[in-house]
Amino acid sequence: MLIHEKIPKIMGLVGAISKDRKNTAQHYQFRGIDDMYNALNKHLSEEKVFFTSEILSTSREERDSKSGGVLTYSIITMKFTAYAEDGSSVSSTTVGEAMDSGDKSMNKAMSTAYKYALMQIFCIPTEDEKDTETQSHEIVKKVDTVTG
Repeated sequence: MLIHEKIPKIMGLVGAISKDRKNTAQHYQFRGIDDMYNALNKHLSEEKVFFTSEILSTSREERDSKSGGVLTYSIITMKFTAYAEDGSSVSSTTVGEAMDSGDKSMNKAMSTAYKYALMQIFCIPTEDEKDTETQSHEIVKKVDTVTG
């Protein structure tokens, strides 16, 4: 069961990943999936740990944005499994959700699910003490396209 030795070792090597990126439209700081890859890649490679993913469920719908455009809203449930060289593994199931005005909402939702799986598996500190419940978003009421 090498995976149970490898994960704590990687946890000790990674350290905090701060929110250095800024969403200028909605004025918040965030850490992206690339930040996770950059922080973890070397340590995962050195410890010979790799991940596979499995999509368990998806849902998509269109929503009207406050500005009058259309957003595609996607939710995905994914199972991520980390393997060590002896075949031992640990799995984590997470949900990712995202909105996009183009064709990237599912890609963003997948990245979000993976980012949070990595944060949870490796207990990655964020250097951020803000409570996510202090944020709110405004969307218009959902209209049933069949009955109007």
